Amino acid sequence: MKWGEFRRADLTTTSAGRRRRIILLLITVIVAAVALTTITIKFPGKRQLRGLLIDLELRGPEPGRYQELRDAVTRRLSDEPGPLQTVEIRLEYIHFTEAAGAGLDVSAADFLMLSPQGAPWHSYIGDAGDRLELVKRQIRQIALDGRIPILGICGGHQFLALAFGGTVDFIDPAFEGKRPETYPRQALAERGIVTLSTLCPDPIFAGVAEHPGTFLAAQSHYEEVKKIPSPFVNLARSALSEAQLIRIPNRMVYGMAFHPERGWAPQGVDGAPATAGRRLLGNFFSMVAQSR
Repeated sequence: MKWGEFRRADLTTTSAGRRRRIILLLITVIVAAVALTTITIKFPGKRQLRGLLIDLELRGPEPGRYQELRDAVTRRLSDEPGPLQTVEIRLEYIHFTEAAGAGLDVSAADFLMLSPQGAPWHSYIGDAGDRLELVKRQIRQIALDGRIPILGICGGHQFLALAFGGTVDFIDPAFEGKRPETYPRQALAERGIVTLSTLCPDPIFAGVAEHPGTFLAAQSHYEEVKKIPSPFVNLARSALSEAQLIRIPNRMVYGMAFHPERGWAPQGVDGAPATAGRRLLGNFFSMVAQSR
């Protein structure tokens, strides 16, 4: 074999080897990509939602307050079948007096939660009353901006209405307009598992009730929203209390007069579990996850 022929044969062999190596490399990359995709689908990484819980309790800050609510939002929801299994929800805490003093920084939050509270609203006087008014104005602006979803629970639901000029007073007509220091035990209250009726369709009811329909929810409140302010609409009522689930249309701003976090409690009416609360919470946070 002449040198030129030998050189051409050597180059041909080298090119064939390179092609084989490139083909093997491509096959390896494809196999790895398929395996990674399969693992990702089977074991997806959890997305994070960061929330800020604003404590509306008149007493001072207590970060461990509302443990049942915290547990429902940050742990129990991800245990439920559905899209939230791939979402990790974190909940930071701030007392309303601190939020008013330093200003409410929501730049790192994906949603806000307004807590229940255990004191009549008229008892927020002096410095506490001034700070509450500051937080009302901030929450109103955040809600109108529509950038951050908001969920108010029980007292938080009432606070939302108050922030927009609504009125809140005792359920019991005998105590309307009166100003006792604490909630009178003899006053009429909405307690236990209560049947609620839908007033119009809304995505929050997905898997809970078709309108017109009913669902069960855990209640515990002496006061109620007497006047629903604009731009809120009412989505549900009970036989005792009219404003049970309010929303700003086209905004993820909801107020629930009941306690959805108790949707895991082993209680119910005639053996029926009050599981609607967990589904309503799940629907809210599924919408938050989709929006973020």
